[in-house]
This record gives sequence, C-alpha cells and structure tokens, in this order.
Amino acid sequence: MKMKKSRKIAAVVCAAALVCCLGGLQVLSDSRKSRAPTAVECQPLETATLQNTVTASGTVKSASSTNVYTNLTATVRDVHVEVGDQVQAGDILCQLDSESLEDTLETRRLSLSVSQNTSQQTISASQKQYNDAVNNLDAGLNSTVNTVRDATASAKRALEKAQSDYEQAKNDLSADMNSQLVSAEEAVQQAAIAEQRASQTYEDAKDQVGDMYKDLRIEVRDADKEKQAAQDLVSSLTEALQDASQDSGEYQSLKVRLELAEADLQAAKVKYESLQKELEEFETDSANTYNGVPLKTLRQNYEDARRARENAQKSLELAQAAVDDQLGTYQRAVEEAQIAYDSALTSQQATENSVRQGLEDQRQAIAASQASADTSVQEAEIASLEDQILDCTITAPVSGTVTAVYATEGAMPSGILFVIEDTGSLEVDVSIKEFDIGSVQEGMKALVRADALENQQFSGTLTSIAPAARSSASAAAGAGAAAASGNVEFAATVKVEDAGTPLRIGMNAKADIVLEEKTGVFAVPYESLGVNEAGEDVIFAAVEEGNGVYTLEEIPVTTGLETDLMVEISGSGLTEGMQIVSSADGISAGQRITIASPQAAQQSGELMDQMLG
Repeated sequence: MKMKKSRKIAAVVCAAALVCCLGGLQVLSDSRKSRAPTAVECQPLETATLQNTVTASGTVKSASSTNVYTNLTATVRDVHVEVGDQVQAGDILCQLDSESLEDTLETRRLSLSVSQNTSQQTISASQKQYNDAVNNLDAGLNSTVNTVRDATASAKRALEKAQSDYEQAKNDLSADMNSQLVSAEEAVQQAAIAEQRASQTYEDAKDQVGDMYKDLRIEVRDADKEKQAAQDLVSSLTEALQDASQDSGEYQSLKVRLELAEADLQAAKVKYESLQKELEEFETDSANTYNGVPLKTLRQNYEDARRARENAQKSLELAQAAVDDQLGTYQRAVEEAQIAYDSALTSQQATENSVRQGLEDQRQAIAASQASADTSVQEAEIASLEDQILDCTITAPVSGTVTAVYATEGAMPSGILFVIEDTGSLEVDVSIKEFDIGSVQEGMKALVRADALENQQFSGTLTSIAPAARSSASAAAGAGAAAASGNVEFAATVKVEDAGTPLRIGMNAKADIVLEEKTGVFAVPYESLGVNEAGEDVIFAAVEEGNGVYTLEEIPVTTGLETDLMVEISGSGLTEGMQIVSSADGISAGQRITIASPQAAQQSGELMDQMLG
C-alpha cells in the first residue's frame, strides 16, 4: 500500500508541474510574489468516508451446490431439464428405464406368496401342541411333576414329625435332668471357692516365709527339667546305638556319648532328689508354719481342693453328656429326615426343570420353524426393488438453477447426472496474500466487484479463512499442501450479501476487505499535504482578499486513516467548504494567488496522462 502511495504522490507532483507549465500558472519567484498573484488549483474541503482495505482476487461461485447422481445400473430413458432451467425441490430431472426391475419385482412377489402358504399349517400344529402342554403344567395336570411333588410333601411331613419328637424329648429331659445339672453346677462352684481359699492361704504362707521357699521350689523345678532332659538324651542315644552297626566308628562314638549321658542323668537324679528332700524338710520344719499349720499341709490342702474342683467339673460334664446322649437319637432322626426331604426336593426341582426344558425345546423348535418360514428377507428384497423403481425417477433434491447436465438419453449413468446451484446465494473464493493475512479476520465487511461489471460493487462479508496456507508452487498438489516456496496465500470465502446482483457463477472478481472505516471525516489527496519548517503536516487554505485574489494560510493538521488516494486530516482551523490548495508543491504561507479555472486543470491532467501513458 505504501508503494502505491509513493507512486501516486510522484504522479501528482508531475501533474502539478505540468499544470504550471501548460497553464502559465508556475509559482513566481520570491521577488515577484508580492507584486502579482499566481493561479493555483484549489478545491473545497469536504467530509468523506474512508476505508483501508485489502484486495483479494477470486472466482464467483454458488454458496449452495448440489450434485445429483444415482447408484442404479439402468439406462437413461428421458431427460426433462436443460442447463439454465429453474427447478423446485421434487421436480423430475430425468427418468431411468425400470422395466427389468418391475419384472423382477413381480417374480419375487409370487415366490413370497407360495412360501407363506406352505409353512403356515406346520407351524400352527406345533404351536397347538406346545400350548396344550403349557396349559396342563399350569393347571397341575402333568402326572410326572405331580408324582415328585407328592414325594416331596411326604418327606416334608416326616421331617416335621421328627422335629416335633426332638423338641418333646428335649423338654422332657430338661424337666427330669435339670435338678441333677443344677446340683452338679453348685458342686463345681463350691469346689472352686474352696480351691480359691486354699490357694490364697498357701500363697499367704509362701509370702510369710519369704523368698527362700520360692527359690527352693524354683531350684526343684529346674532340677526336674534337667533330669528329664538328661533322660530324653539317654533314650535318644540308646535308640541310635541300637540302630548303628557295632563295627562302625559311629557305634563307638555313640557308645561313649551314651555313657557320658547316663552319668549326667545319674547326677541330675541325685541333684533332684537332694533338692526334693531339702524342700520337704523345709515344708515340715516347725519353724516354717502359717497359723501353726506346716507348709506341706497347706500345699497338700491346696492340691486336694484343686483335685476336688476338677472332679466336680468332670461330674458336671458327665451329667451334661448323659442328657446330650439321650437327645442324640432324636437329633439323628431329624437329620435323616432333613436329608430325605432335601433329596426329594432336589428330585422335584430336577423333574420340573426337565419338563420345562422339554417345553422350551418345543418352543425353540416352533421358533426354528418360524425362522425358516420367515419371509422378512424376501419382503425386504421386494421393498428394495420397489424403492429402486421409485428411484428410477430422478428428482431435484433442492430448489435452484441447473448449471450442468451430464445425463444422456439411452446411455448408462456414470457419476454425476446434474448439478443444481442456488444462483441467488453467491460467494467468492479468494486468495489472501501472506503479508495481509495478519490484518484480516472473519466477519469483516467486504466490497465485491467483477472485472466484467465496471463501476459496480456489492456488499459482502468475509466468512471463512483457511487455517493452512497454500502457495503457487504447491497449488497443483492441493490446497492443503505445505508452502515450501513461492507466493504464499491463504484461501478465504467472501459471501455476497446483496440479492439480485448481476454477478454470475464463474466470473473473475475482487473483494476489497475493509480493515478500517471512518465516516464524516475531513479528507484530502496526498498531494494537498505539505510539511512546514517545524516538521508539521500542513495544508494551505485560500483566504479571499477581494477581486478574486486570495492569500494562502498555513494550517497545521494531524493525519489519520490513509487510503490509496486520500488521507484523513483533523485540526482546529478546519471548516467544511474552505478552499484548500490541491497541490502543496512549491506553495508557501502568505503567497497571493488566484484560483485556476477547471479547464486548465483538466488540460494539465490530460497531458499528464499522455506523458505517463
């Protein structure tokens, strides 16, 4: 866009120079400015609408294009439309030959009728037999099932009687034996109390005589363990010696070890007997008494009480065992009756399952017969043939204009038959340059113009931008190919918003995508702008002195939106309609001018076009 601007400025500079040469309106030297005014072309300052655009080229196409085709292998009999015809959805486009399909349909219908009549009687008879068997079972008339149900009921009654006998025996025994059990339990409790008292007295006596008695008892216990361990070793070595051969070295070794073990056993016995004797003397010593009773007597009392408690517990257990033994006979009778009932119940369930399985087999046999007699496949084939016959009439799926006809009468259809497009809804497929793609976005306003329609433009909207680039170097490989080299472009679509345009599908067109737009702003050509000594952008306004003479006034301005030809300006000194110099080249503030006639400006412009052309 800047290159366009530079070229335009250069052209305008040349034009201004030509105006001065041809019209005799060249700016005078500084020494003559004060003496005679110079003729300069001016124009009124006006508000305008400015647009900054990106131009993309492309081709007009329909926003809705529908291909009409058929999968049938039937020749085309009649074609009813031509290219350019307007059609409504459902209108007939062409007719295919359906005679062969109709013959096949009639044959299939006859075959279906015969098949249905043949199998109906067999299925009806099997269904009646099955229904009778089900009704008999539900009504309780099946003899096999009734026999096993009676056996189960009898076994259940026997079980209930055995359970009743058992409960009665348990109640009777409980009444007779309850007193004996209570007495035995009381004896156990009394023996336990006596044992507790004897144990407590013995423990108190041991505490009174001190740790010497306790240590002596521990020594006796440990000596007894040593004696037992020595006895176990002698027994083990004796057995090993008996198993060993007398001629082997092992035998001699075992013999030596056995002699040593026997000696240790003898020593352990002597030690145990000595400590046992010492303990007995300690317990019978008159000095070691508790409330005048020797320790030995107290220990024997405790041991007697413990044995009495154990004997009472055994008596209780024997009494309870006697009760349990008497109930065992009745309990076993209950268990045997339960087994008999469970067996009868299992037999009943097995028989009933067998009968139901037999009914299920009958039902499945009927279902198999129905499946073999099922005509759904044949009916589906008939429905398919009927659909194919209907499909031989090719109709328009949508409303629109027929833009292509590939169907030929007498020929077999191959691929697409017709193309129907909506000519009232158009869009332009365009390509956007890589350096412009960052400036545009979907939803932007666009102005569409066609090469064949000069000075006409139509409203549009940028509706889509391809996510992947394409380039001229890779276009042959498809729009999605990676752009390795060449001029990178992005495919985009501009929808034509205006209805009833003279645009036609296939026309070459351009879309000016509006990046920015301002309305009602002051705008001047680039050549009207100058730069003062302070580096500010300025324009020169013609202030009238009288008699057609004007003085140029420098007005600083701020520039805004730029287009290819115009630039937005703003400033406090601007008013609509004021006359400003068309070209600031060679102009200075305070200069006296007259406004050049339009004819001179037109002649200079034509001469400039000839020179540039």
